[in-house]
Amino acid sequence: MYILGIHTGHDAGACLFKNDQLLAFCKEERLNRIKNDGGFFDLQSIDEVLRIAGINRQQVDAVAFTRMKFPVSCFKTSALPLRDVRRKVLGQKRERSLASLMIKQKNLDAATFLDFDKLRRYMGLRADVALHFSNHHKAHVLSSLRFCDWTDDVLLVSCDGGGDAAEYSAYLFANQQLELLWGGEETLLDQPQNSGASIGLAYAFATAACGFRPNRHEGKLTGLAAFGKPVVAPQIVELFPVDESGHIHNHLADHKALHAELEKLFNGLSNEDIAASIQIATEQVIVNWLQALLNKHPAKYIAMSGGVFSNVRLNQLVAALPGVEEVFIFPAMGDEGLPVGACVDYWIASQGLDRLTRDRLTHLYYGWPYTGEDLLSAGERLGFRVERSPEHVQKTAQLLAENWVGAIFYGAMEMGPRALGARTILASPAKREVNDSINKRLQRTEFMPFAPFVLDVDAERVYDVDERNRYACRFMTITTKVKPEWADKIAAVVHVDGTARPQIIERETNPLYYDILRAFKDITGLPTLVNTSFNAHEEPIINTPEEALQALADNRIDFLVCDGGMVFPSNRAGATAA
Repeated sequence: MYILGIHTGHDAGACLFKNDQLLAFCKEERLNRIKNDGGFFDLQSIDEVLRIAGINRQQVDAVAFTRMKFPVSCFKTSALPLRDVRRKVLGQKRERSLASLMIKQKNLDAATFLDFDKLRRYMGLRADVALHFSNHHKAHVLSSLRFCDWTDDVLLVSCDGGGDAAEYSAYLFANQQLELLWGGEETLLDQPQNSGASIGLAYAFATAACGFRPNRHEGKLTGLAAFGKPVVAPQIVELFPVDESGHIHNHLADHKALHAELEKLFNGLSNEDIAASIQIATEQVIVNWLQALLNKHPAKYIAMSGGVFSNVRLNQLVAALPGVEEVFIFPAMGDEGLPVGACVDYWIASQGLDRLTRDRLTHLYYGWPYTGEDLLSAGERLGFRVERSPEHVQKTAQLLAENWVGAIFYGAMEMGPRALGARTILASPAKREVNDSINKRLQRTEFMPFAPFVLDVDAERVYDVDERNRYACRFMTITTKVKPEWADKIAAVVHVDGTARPQIIERETNPLYYDILRAFKDITGLPTLVNTSFNAHEEPIINTPEEALQALADNRIDFLVCDGGMVFPSNRAGATAA
């Protein structure tokens, strides 16, 4: 059974499952090159994931959607407001949110609103294809459930700026049953959560107050926070009281009132103090929430999803909660991960929870599987200096030791917001100044140092890694303390608070990535390398060989390395690389 997952909101994209096994994943921005693009219904990523799997639309057996926007032409006329009826009659290419209609009419039956036969024809699907529509937060939660293998005592939580009239959701997995604790369909029907109680929106408002773009630059505040004082953090925490049942409340009317309240609190503060205040407040609110849930529903394991849990410092605190033995953050924790959870939701609905495979992720390489030869051939065609050599690993390590900046282009691109060895910029961690020099070349403004990657055999020696956070560290979703004896030796990856955001790698996952670091370690004695995503400021992470070569031509990096060789600039290169 092939199950296609689709989400068209911000961070739109698609994925493909065969039964309950993930085959392919693609975020729309990686194809159209528009950062965080919400896209329209006709996503390029749909055909991309089918191409990766080697099938076409006629071979799809089910489609799992979020309750997103659909073309007005695919709605039943009786379900549409007059404005959209006119658009439908006139054949205008407009879209309408399914969730908004469900909320307005207190009806969760998608067939009340959508003409399923017309939708299948519009998409080029078979007439018997099953259509499934997932709750926003349930899709988040199920993405993390699928990829953790704990058999009992699991608390699953999601938290973001909002979706399907909820900002928070909590489930308990115990005795092979999934129990909703808070934040399910009742939020759509008759008990919507107050948007004024959204700590995710509060963080977005703080991001805007610092002059950055909300829903995009929150990570900048996480780094900036270490340079400020949390002067109004207590007042922010007071806005989000948590009751003993693990429900977060707020006396404010809605998100507009929250915005106004935060505006008053932030008035006159420096960006550093705003960042510190919202960071500390977010940590405290989420810890209060999780502790209340754990008091009422004891659990050893916590699985997290939703955009708030892209906050790596917060995740470190969650892992340190008393009684917690291990945490997992679904690596595509934001809305780009919703198609994955929607597919899992359909599988459970059609086959049963007991038939769901639950195993751990070993990698995130679910894009188109480019080869090293794809890059080398493109480099020759476009006039770059190409070296095909079995010594490419050793030469890369030597150049990095000499403070060159390279990038690895290896196989399929990563799922999620992090570069994890498929589209990664590499540099020596020895000098803190490398952060400024690389950021200047990439036209970035960052306040957190670059992340490191480390061999599995060295992880515990360099970073505070144990059973609680090791799985999360495989995907760079959590910070850890750096061992004091290493902090000065790898200064480029250590934040002012003494933490780093490491990726632990195993050789079978990415031999080229692993071998480069092992060779670098042999030369320098340093067991870690800088890893930063292969993209310039406001650009999605690079996908194709041509995009990688254009970055080389633009002097973003000094060289490229791939399976079988390396690529260097030439005076003729880059004129037609993009």
